Amino acid sequence: MSHSSNRLNGFTDSPDSPEGLADRIAEIIGCPVTIEDSNHRIVSYSKHEHNVDEARTATIMRRKVPERVINGLWKHGVMSKLFESGEPVVVPPIDEIGLGNRIAVSVRKNKDMLGFIWAQANDVKITDHHLQLIKDAAQLVSHHLLHHQAKKRKSEENQKEFFWQLLTGTLRHKPEIIRHAKRFRTKITGQLCVAVFEFNENMNQSVERHAHYLTETLQQTRIVSRLFDENQLILLVRSKEEEDAARICHSFITDFTQKMRERLQFEDVKGSFGLIYDSPEYVSDSYKQALKVLELKNQFPRALNHAFSYQDLGIYQFINELASLRSRERYQNAFLKKLLEYDQQNRSELVTTLRVYLSCNSNVHKASEEMHIHTNTLNYRLKRIKEIGSIDLKDPNQKTTLYLDLLIDEMERDDL
Repeated sequence: MSHSSNRLNGFTDSPDSPEGLADRIAEIIGCPVTIEDSNHRIVSYSKHEHNVDEARTATIMRRKVPERVINGLWKHGVMSKLFESGEPVVVPPIDEIGLGNRIAVSVRKNKDMLGFIWAQANDVKITDHHLQLIKDAAQLVSHHLLHHQAKKRKSEENQKEFFWQLLTGTLRHKPEIIRHAKRFRTKITGQLCVAVFEFNENMNQSVERHAHYLTETLQQTRIVSRLFDENQLILLVRSKEEEDAARICHSFITDFTQKMRERLQFEDVKGSFGLIYDSPEYVSDSYKQALKVLELKNQFPRALNHAFSYQDLGIYQFINELASLRSRERYQNAFLKKLLEYDQQNRSELVTTLRVYLSCNSNVHKASEEMHIHTNTLNYRLKRIKEIGSIDLKDPNQKTTLYLDLLIDEMERDDL
């Protein structure tokens, strides 16, 4: 055992004194120290510091590392090194995030990431001795963070049961929900909705850890509860009454999927969220809606590529129910039937032309560009569609019916 290890192990620490632990490590290393959990929340930081940089000040004030600092550390490859190894990392100044010189090390228990130690080394010439000291300190801190994590996991397990009850609608009465929320110290005031991320790759422990890490470090939203179910990550998201909850959720889903691609090369992650409610009684409804968005995104990948919320679905909200009704009634659109027969006999593309024209909101220029034909050609086809199908393209009711029946036809052909 090294001399530095003897000095650190000589400090009699207990889980109830994290501040004393940070002070002791700072005294031994000779640098201001911050101890964080695996999601960059402050566990403790040392006192009596001078020349504190902007990043450290902001972290201490918020009790959590600001998102722009985390993003900067990822962009400069610092976080990748800390996740890959338990060896100390020397971090040069990163001016755009207000970060001075740092020595950093991840705190681990075997392969499990427990947290990080950061030492601000602005006034210190870093030597191998400093690196060994902070590595030894990580072993000492791991005992504290294991205790901290055990308590957190027990609380999270209780919360998961409560969350499943909300998702499945087992709890529906508001007074009972509020009573359970107080018991588990869960905030359910304000605007609530359920967000779901679906992964097409296998959900191993590494993916779960990174997904959990992102939900904690992306700070647009307040995550009330989270759980993994097969290849899905399900979140209960809360926002204040005065906030634009839909915009916040949309931004969160975009950022999450982008960072999963950047950091883990996960190319196929789909995100969705249900309607936003001001009462926890409707969490199960929001969950069903979020699942329906994912289902329809898989059915109509092109049309719904940029749809994340149930509200974004528009008429697609009802397309499966309408298709079932059409099937039960053995319904056929007489106008489309005439066009289909004409296309089959003459090898023309009137139905395809009508589908593109309606999907482009009756914009001739946009539809002709999408079909790679001249506008005169498109106008001629539209004239033939009116004549052969007896269709009035100025009648909004008829156009809406045609559009819906064409969507159902597309969906049924894809299922064959």
